[in-house]
Amino acid sequence: MTTISDSGSKMSIVRIIQVLLRESDKDHPLTQQEIMNHVEATYGMTVSRKSIGRNLSRLREAGIPVKCREVPRMVNGKETRLSLDWYWDHVLSSDDLKCLIDLLYFSHLPAQQIKQLAEKLKKLQICTFEDGKGCVKNLPAPSKVVDYEPLLAMVSEAIREKKRLRFFYDHYEADGKKHHNYTPSGEDKRYEVSPYQLIASDGRYYLLGNQEGSEEISAFYVEMIASLEILEAPARLQKQLESQAKEEKLSDFLMAYQGVHAGGLETCTFEADRRLMSDIVLDFGKAAHLVSASQDKVVVEVVVQTDALKAWTLKKAPAAKILSPAYLVKEVREAAQELARLYGIV
Repeated sequence: MTTISDSGSKMSIVRIIQVLLRESDKDHPLTQQEIMNHVEATYGMTVSRKSIGRNLSRLREAGIPVKCREVPRMVNGKETRLSLDWYWDHVLSSDDLKCLIDLLYFSHLPAQQIKQLAEKLKKLQICTFEDGKGCVKNLPAPSKVVDYEPLLAMVSEAIREKKRLRFFYDHYEADGKKHHNYTPSGEDKRYEVSPYQLIASDGRYYLLGNQEGSEEISAFYVEMIASLEILEAPARLQKQLESQAKEEKLSDFLMAYQGVHAGGLETCTFEADRRLMSDIVLDFGKAAHLVSASQDKVVVEVVVQTDALKAWTLKKAPAAKILSPAYLVKEVREAAQELARLYGIV
């Protein structure tokens, strides 16, 4: 057992801070007696109530985020203030932390990383804090999560300074690798874009801007931007566009759309236009494997929920067609016939 005289008031004030950090918040204040009991039980240090009270006052006077409830009382005919219910005023409340942890689980980061980050966040609150997500598991992204911080920083700088950007814009081809978009003559195409806004949605970043030679606003996947440069040329302002786009809200140009598909995984094959290779890689990641490729088409094998592939193929039609399993081909054919009847084609 360590007494206050053994380590002095400096150590006792450190222990008081530790107790307040881990055992109290606005909804769970502590009395001086409870603080004294925690110091002794957790750290084996005996501190008097008088010393506890004196150190708490010192912490508050020093600007440390220690709060209490004060009530008036009469002592020898004079009114004084009695300090009760001490607690640490955490920067993040329990509701704040729950919100941040929700954002983690709604992301597509690897499940183990989500768990580690959530545990770190929980340490910012009292030891009894519980987020209620012990049995929750997120759905990781099909592709490897890449750090695009340098790109985002450069784009943000260009937006702030109203400067134009120049870059290559990539796509995936049948070899599974990124390639620059090219001009009609076959040369790598450089884009010059006046940047307006970065949008974050469903684990991806998008750049909204005006491409040189156009009067519209275009969206670019940040992950497909390569060899980015900030030019000295001033950006063309949105209000200078000679189209309806100059009046539109930037937030209206993109719509968040996603779905969750349930069911067992199954090996399926489909045929698609080669121009869909970027979508295939981004949407299916490592679950997709190229079976064959021609000048115009690719055949892909993917391990996926059949309902998800059905929805994806219908969305990409007529540029994609399921080849197997046979029952799924039949389901898509029937869905296509229903659509045709719905729109009066047959």
